[in-house]
Amino acid sequence: MNLHTLVRLVPALLLAMAMAAIAQQDASSEDENRQAEPTAQTQGGESDPEGPNIYPALAAQLIENDEFDVPVIDVRSAGEVEETGMVAGATNIPHTETDALAEFIGDKDRTVILYCGSGRRAGLAIDALRARGFHGLVNAGGYEHLTAELDDDG
Repeated sequence: MNLHTLVRLVPALLLAMAMAAIAQQDASSEDENRQAEPTAQTQGGESDPEGPNIYPALAAQLIENDEFDVPVIDVRSAGEVEETGMVAGATNIPHTETDALAEFIGDKDRTVILYCGSGRRAGLAIDALRARGFHGLVNAGGYEHLTAELDDDG
């Protein structure tokens, strides 16, 4: 790995590690504060009290960097995937199949990118996986947002 590649990767790695730490802290805080309403934000800073945190630009950086070999999981239905296609190299496992997602990921500390149609189902899958002790999960949001980021970077 050359210095230029390392310099490009450090911010993405730091952000991924920070997101994992925040997710752990959020899970602990949620157990302590069941009555508090969570406020979620998209990467662009838009507030959405009903949705998960999504990071399509970070996901695109991780996907495009060959050094990391980060798995990508499309959690939409098979019909949606058939209709629109998937991100190159992604694996389709519907968000409701938590056992299959956990088995595919394996290592609970492995960085993995999940996406769906909007980010909501990816968020649900991430919540279910976090409940099982998984960390390092990145919600890339919706298929269109992620592919737009990949097109912009490529």
